[in-house]
Amino acid sequence: MNAISPICLTDLAPALRWSRPEDLAPYLSHSRLVDGWWRSLPLPRALDIAGPPWLAHNLALLMCQYWDHVPVGDFLPVLRALPVDLDEVAEPVRGALLATAGDWATLVGSPPSAVANWPFPADCGPVEVIGSAAWQALRPFCGEEGRTGPLPSPALMIEAVRTVAHWLPDGAPDRVRRALAYLSAATGADLEEGPPPEAVSTPPHGGADVPQSAATRAIRTLRALRNQHAREQRREQGHEHDREAEPAPARDGDGPALGAHPMVDLLEEFLRGWSPLERTVAAERLFAADPISIRLLVDQTGADIVDIRNAQRSVEERLLQWLSSTGGEPVTRHLRELSEELGAATTIDTLIGAHPDHPVTVPSLKAPLWRVLITFFTDRRLHNGWLVADDPERMRWQTREMLGDAPTLDDAAVRLDRIGIRRRSLRAWLQSTPGIDIRDGRVLIDPSLPPEGPAPAPAFGGRSDLSEEDGSTTAGGLPIRRRPGAAHEAGAPRPEAAGAPAAPAPPGVATSPRCFRAPDGRWWHRVDIGPEHLNGAPVTVPPGYATHLGLQPGRLLCLTAPGADLLVLVWRDEPAFDSLRPLLRRLSAQPGDRVFITVDGDRLDARRLPAADLGGHGPTGRALHLIGYTAPAPTDEALRIIARRITEEEDPEPDPRSLLDLLSRRGDEDIAEELRQSLATPH
Repeated sequence: MNAISPICLTDLAPALRWSRPEDLAPYLSHSRLVDGWWRSLPLPRALDIAGPPWLAHNLALLMCQYWDHVPVGDFLPVLRALPVDLDEVAEPVRGALLATAGDWATLVGSPPSAVANWPFPADCGPVEVIGSAAWQALRPFCGEEGRTGPLPSPALMIEAVRTVAHWLPDGAPDRVRRALAYLSAATGADLEEGPPPEAVSTPPHGGADVPQSAATRAIRTLRALRNQHAREQRREQGHEHDREAEPAPARDGDGPALGAHPMVDLLEEFLRGWSPLERTVAAERLFAADPISIRLLVDQTGADIVDIRNAQRSVEERLLQWLSSTGGEPVTRHLRELSEELGAATTIDTLIGAHPDHPVTVPSLKAPLWRVLITFFTDRRLHNGWLVADDPERMRWQTREMLGDAPTLDDAAVRLDRIGIRRRSLRAWLQSTPGIDIRDGRVLIDPSLPPEGPAPAPAFGGRSDLSEEDGSTTAGGLPIRRRPGAAHEAGAPRPEAAGAPAAPAPPGVATSPRCFRAPDGRWWHRVDIGPEHLNGAPVTVPPGYATHLGLQPGRLLCLTAPGADLLVLVWRDEPAFDSLRPLLRRLSAQPGDRVFITVDGDRLDARRLPAADLGGHGPTGRALHLIGYTAPAPTDEALRIIARRITEEEDPEPDPRSLLDLLSRRGDEDIAEELRQSLATPH
């Protein structure tokens, strides 16, 4: 879906990446979060579901239990770059820090084992203090830009809410119960998820947390049973609804007749099996022109905030699963065809007119099909009325650079097709690019104007409000749309200001290590498989290869692998697949194997070369194997084959030393070393 990818918890706390899931699960498992969420779910989404107090408190317990020898600032490196004044910390943690550490920096530089020996007062201990530090690390991802005032201790908040809940009298007013329910959900105090009881009641520092009484344990047991019963009832109601739902022969109300618009019918049939709350959440939050907040939706529907969040998560997961299934294949195929037909930039008018079904409203979503499709796109977004697949400012800059010699419109069409501007959008694109004019059939550039961002496209259907992008999210909490300029905040390249040096060209795939061009023109990337990849670890790819695929810093690509597995390529600090484990399992890959991958549109193809195939090969054969070539060849022919695979030239005549230098500059020293051995061996 149209998204950027915020970092996940393992990026914030690197130690978690190398920890066994079974060790982390007692602390980080959550009934509303998928298993192993800390490796893949964007952190803002996790915080929106579980709440900062719950996560900060459990991170503190984890540090005290498993990483008590690691300084707090090493476990959460962001704390070392995050200036925190003690005035930003609420009592009693602030007073405890002043009386023990003296300042914030001492806490950040100390391991929990040392913190446990500080002379804390009776009302505050190491878990409370370290939890406050963890919340400060989470704060940039909590959407609290406007928050003021000291930040409380998550452990004390949770304990306070639970204490009130345990002793709330039966005759308490409804407004008090609603307020308590809100606090319980916001802090995670209503959940039984978390570490084992002994990790809470007897922490390493020896009793900073309040021990559980028999009454407390009984109340929590009853609450857990009640919550489990409620969840089972909701699941059963959902199954009953699915069994009773059948496709209707005609539309209800004023909707279009069944059969007149096949894609609308397909989507509506899929949605008919959803619960009323799920359809409402989809219509009002995911596909609406102006998505409403969860708070407003609570007021409108009367549903509990937890149920609405669960419904949104269910909607997002269902949509992704459906798009990658046989049932959603017609829509997925249509998206691929649209991507090719519309190119890298098109107006909404052009999108609406690209298919008869596009302007038709999907009844359950109360939105036209074209708006739904925009949400489904994985590689493009709305920007000032344009649907773009790349950074629009960079495309404008490229447009001006490519048309500086006043070409004809026909010549301009041929040139701009290389950056994805199709002929049907050519004139609108040129007319909305600052500094470009069309006169007498020629494209003229005004050199006095610097390249700028795209001007708004002509209004469509009387609407011009689609230039504003919001923070709605897709499966896993990824933003559906992006704020204007977000590409630059995420690190995307942008043209320099007038008079400054030109922006450096992005890295090329031909100069990237382990990237090889096949005879059909496709570029393949080699992944050398290790045990960590089979266990689901991220798989980095060179920036040049990611750029070749159209990925930019801060963005992601959702790719369909063989067997309809969904793989995500995301560019955080460096481009990487979040995991290739489904693909590697399908290929029966083993450590030492080499897997070559290539991408066409949103389809990923893969080929495995087993490590056993190297047996008996000399250095020439091993060098060819490293580029994915398995047939035997003499050294002279091998040099030509390798040169063709790493350059754009069709029939190069490589000089051995130049080829070795090129391989070394690319980072393919393993291939260069095999060739050196081959050239040094008498033939």
